[in-house]
Amino acid sequence: MNTKVKHLPKEFTYCLLAISIAIVGNLYSPPVAAKDIAIYRWVDKNNVVHFSQNLPKDDNYTQLTTVSSFKALSKKERQALKERDAAEKVLAEEKEQLVANEETFKRNCQAAKDNIKMLSSFNEVLITEENSDGTTTNRVLSDQEKQEQLALSKKHMGLYCREE
Repeated sequence: MNTKVKHLPKEFTYCLLAISIAIVGNLYSPPVAAKDIAIYRWVDKNNVVHFSQNLPKDDNYTQLTTVSSFKALSKKERQALKERDAAEKVLAEEKEQLVANEETFKRNCQAAKDNIKMLSSFNEVLITEENSDGTTTNRVLSDQEKQEQLALSKKHMGLYCREE
């Protein structure tokens, strides 16, 4: 049985040693809040990314911050949050639609009141109709048409005008 033993590169060995020392050192050190630790990130000349609590020798580094108040949400909490956001979106859309409907109701109410006033005030009511060729024609409503329009406007008033 012929097996070859590979030796780890020196850099890898040093890295493992540094990690081991850091772990052992952390076991015997007092607890520190994550927000109190400065972490530095830099890339060396060999294009290796480093993270350390010690300030690097070069000026080419980035200081990272930690947020100690972050708490990962469980799957159930994320789902509940997603459902709450969806419900809030639906409520906002419904509220927007209610506002638009309220404006439409006010306009339709006013139009019904104006039609009732006009149909009740004048003996002859002139109506403008559009022909199939795009031209318009004016004519006077008959008494029956006037009564039908008056009944329709009263129906619209009952539908769109709300007691305030």
